[in-house]
Amino acid sequence: MSDPKDYDNIASADDVLKLAAQRTGLSEADSDSWREGLQLIVDEVNSSPAFTPFGRERILTDATDALARRLRVHAYIQEHPEVLDAPVERPLIVLGMPRTGTTVISYLLDQDPARRSLLHWQCVHPIPPATTETLRTDPRCLALLDEQRNILDMVTQAKVALPHWEDADGPTEDMFIHNQDFKGLSWDSFLSTSRYAEWLFHETDMTTTYEYQKRYLQVLQSTAPGAWSLKMPSHSVHIDALLKVFPDARLIWAHRDPYKATGSLCNLWKLPKGMVLHPDAIDPNALGRNAMAQMRYHVERPLRARDRIGDDRFFHMYYHEMMRDPMDVMRRIYEWADEPLTAETEARMRNWLADHPQDRFALNAYTLDEYGLTVEKLEPVFAEYLDTFDIEFEGTP
Repeated sequence: MSDPKDYDNIASADDVLKLAAQRTGLSEADSDSWREGLQLIVDEVNSSPAFTPFGRERILTDATDALARRLRVHAYIQEHPEVLDAPVERPLIVLGMPRTGTTVISYLLDQDPARRSLLHWQCVHPIPPATTETLRTDPRCLALLDEQRNILDMVTQAKVALPHWEDADGPTEDMFIHNQDFKGLSWDSFLSTSRYAEWLFHETDMTTTYEYQKRYLQVLQSTAPGAWSLKMPSHSVHIDALLKVFPDARLIWAHRDPYKATGSLCNLWKLPKGMVLHPDAIDPNALGRNAMAQMRYHVERPLRARDRIGDDRFFHMYYHEMMRDPMDVMRRIYEWADEPLTAETEARMRNWLADHPQDRFALNAYTLDEYGLTVEKLEPVFAEYLDTFDIEFEGTP
């Protein structure tokens, strides 16, 4: 358990590095690419009155833990440089707007024994990397699963709506590697202003982040090989940097009613912000403005990338088709990827769907007007996107 006093005098990225070094016994990072983003986060939690004392401590704890993971990954590579010799070949990468069904598709791909997913627990405890045989039986994984069971028991009893959930032994988003380069929207979800998000979208080079992700995957695959299935909606904002590092990546673009997805994104942010900010510091209209800006990038940037690289680089996965007949969508993905979908894998996918209905937890309820948004206000943001793709609307959001 961290001592809150550890964070009293944290004023710079170097202070976080010193704390991470104390906890790991390691002090060497592979580069300084993480420094600018971390400094922005430290500056915000130190200068904004929006954070509760617990909230400030929580964010600085998370930052220290993320940097500690990076130190451990670098140390492992220094001891085992041969892991960087093995390429990351032809990964399937799911991207799109947030809240478009990317979690479901990543879990279905994870049912294929021939494929390899980035597992949630391995973004918490990457070193030493698990073997193929211990990917879901490693004591670190089992301990995290036990913690999660306690959380889910409380959530179920309270009938609390969970906008997002990931099992410790299931797939997670690449964002939780990116946050170790401090260039990931997971940090924005806890912050009180849009300054960090604006920096991420406009001022930073994501190439270093994808280079770090590649090294991270090379470490994990060195003891548990397989063809990677990866996902993160905001890959769609950084396609050029992604393809610079993973040039043979195959891109699955998830599509959904953008009005519904925007409301769902605002609803998702309520939980992390509610954990770290004073209640009166959470402005629903500000959430709406930030969501509108981020959604604009999530549709405009992949459209421009599509103009440059061609539509044949993408498989277009529509949310309404996934909800109606997910197995048909999976068959078409495998056909497009020119990979075999075996009867065993298809049966495993069907079993997962049966065990994970969409209303597994209490249903989420939200509307655009809660966040100062309307369809009319959002129409210019999504006009080209809706003209380009055959999106099925889900009713008034």
